[in-house]
Amino acid sequence: MKQTIHYTFLIALLVSMFYACETDFDTTAPYQDITIVYGLLDSKDSMQYIKINKAYLAENNVISYAAMEDSNSYPFPLDVWVEEWLNGDSIRTYYFDTTTIYNKEPGQFYNPEQVIYRWQKPEQPFKIQYIIEGLNDTIGIEYFWLNDQSTYKLNIRNPKTGKSISAETVIVEDFNITRPGFASFIRFVQDPVNPKQFSWENATNSGMYDYELRFNYRELNFGSNDTLNKYIVLAKQAINTEPSTNEISVFYWDYNFFSTCRNLIPYSDPAKEDQVKERYTGTVEVIVSAAETQFSLYMQVYEPSTSIVQEKPNYTNIENGLGIFSSRIQKTKAKRLHTETVNDLRNVEDNIYKFLY
Repeated sequence: MKQTIHYTFLIALLVSMFYACETDFDTTAPYQDITIVYGLLDSKDSMQYIKINKAYLAENNVISYAAMEDSNSYPFPLDVWVEEWLNGDSIRTYYFDTTTIYNKEPGQFYNPEQVIYRWQKPEQPFKIQYIIEGLNDTIGIEYFWLNDQSTYKLNIRNPKTGKSISAETVIVEDFNITRPGFASFIRFVQDPVNPKQFSWENATNSGMYDYELRFNYRELNFGSNDTLNKYIVLAKQAINTEPSTNEISVFYWDYNFFSTCRNLIPYSDPAKEDQVKERYTGTVEVIVSAAETQFSLYMQVYEPSTSIVQEKPNYTNIENGLGIFSSRIQKTKAKRLHTETVNDLRNVEDNIYKFLY
């Protein structure tokens, strides 16, 4: 009985080894031309860019192929244009040409040079808007290159195959940062009674905001006549909103300003800190970036997973391709640091920050 079992097992093992050696499994599917698009229009940016690549197949190390330009890029220019539509009418067409960037940060994909598509910049902006605060005091100018009332339709055509890819987006409308208000200075005290409130209007067509609070300063080293522009991030937060929300607010306790300065301004390396001769205080900036609804969904789908389930659904608004074509806008309000707060910084432990003013 035991001999029969051993004999049967041996035959099964030999058969399995035969098929394992003779069968050649193809781990990849037949190649398809899949176009990958990443484009974010910004009405305040004079230069609009669209990144267009192709998907690739690899039988070995997929990451190693990412570093090869011919795996990701088309070997010829594509026809790329964006049409502006308003109230059902085609207003104008913006054409895009290839250009090369030389400062792509190191990563899995080929760098530092990459080919992207850049629009042919219009001769004049769509709108010029003056920034007015206080008693009709003009403090700056904003240029808008796209109409936030229009819809923009992306068209991509492969001249070799005739394949067409398309997408469309609305523009995130302009909005205002309402707090801080008209005061020229912002003051942080070491024993606050209440937190500070920073607020902004909920922009039409936006579904997500990135809020950042920065403290800018300048640094002068021994042996140099040029100061270096530096900043630290005091607070940062991503916020999802509903269309019914009129205003978004965040709160910040003043004592966090002083603790963050202590942790981030002096260098942890004493030798590097000894090279700093003096520093100069600058402005405190409230920076709010608004993402159009489709872009908001895209970021939520592909944000890092915190659960054991790592599989993510696909999200794309590209017709006949993959990726995202959407819009965003950034608003900034800067305030000078109040003299009393500057003095508080200078008086901390014999001015460990080396602030001259």
